[in-house]
Amino acid sequence: MGFMDANESSIYLYISEAARMKMTNMEIVSQLTAQGTACIIVTTNIPSSILTNLYTKQGIAIERLHFIDAITKYSLGSVPVNSTNTTFTSNPGNLTELGIAISEALKKRSGEDTALIFDSISTLLIYLSSANISKFIHFISNKIRLLDLKAVYLSADKGLDPLLFTQISSIVDEVIDDQK
Repeated sequence: MGFMDANESSIYLYISEAARMKMTNMEIVSQLTAQGTACIIVTTNIPSSILTNLYTKQGIAIERLHFIDAITKYSLGSVPVNSTNTTFTSNPGNLTELGIAISEALKKRSGEDTALIFDSISTLLIYLSSANISKFIHFISNKIRLLDLKAVYLSADKGLDPLLFTQISSIVDEVIDDQK
């Protein structure tokens, strides 16, 4: 995979085959943590408890991770006990709550080599319009740039409508398609 230089502050849109999304997520987080980068993982797709188990099995240092979980509380109706390093939001469609959680997590990691991993933009389309997603990604990307950090936005192949894909492509530094 090796697409992200340890010293480089860049923003990527990473397009992955839908069936490989979970594996792609693990590969990116593994690469970043191996470089010493802390990761803030925004998950709208897979509950943080499941990701924690997957990362642990892959030998990824969980203490270098912070989760912003937008799906567990929505699915369960409550927050699970014993959820360390996790901020729960009410649902993936609440961008205000998600934005605040991301800002607070970034503030806690201030001064550290940190990357934001957003899994996934294509899942947000279930809850939100393309226009709202584009505005949100623009907001978060500018925050990442101003803080001189890294970000990877994951999306399923063919998971974005053409206009949203074009808008996000113009915001990020590079689009990586693991199909090519």
